[in-house]
Amino acid sequence: MFGDTPRALALVSIYSPPDEYLLRHTHTTLAVCRRQGEEVLVVIDAKSILSAVAIVPFPFIVGGYDEQYFVVEKIGLDVLEVHDDEGDGDDE
Repeated sequence: MFGDTPRALALVSIYSPPDEYLLRHTHTTLAVCRRQGEEVLVVIDAKSILSAVAIVPFPFIVGGYDEQYFVVEKIGLDVLEVHDDEGDGDDE
């Protein structure tokens, strides 16, 4: 609460810019970033959030860095589409 006004807040972590080589050579498909630690945690107004992404561990060492992550937009929607394509026969 700020004064008498309730507000929704979100704690977000700022990651490094994506690895330029991977981004360029995958036609902006693979964005691999590094976590920058607790010193770049930021509290923001939840209403300012435009979209959400998943930050998934990247299993390879790139540029000599381990513990990197790649960005996934719309995570879970592809699973939903696969499930819908399989069908269970109950719709007929």
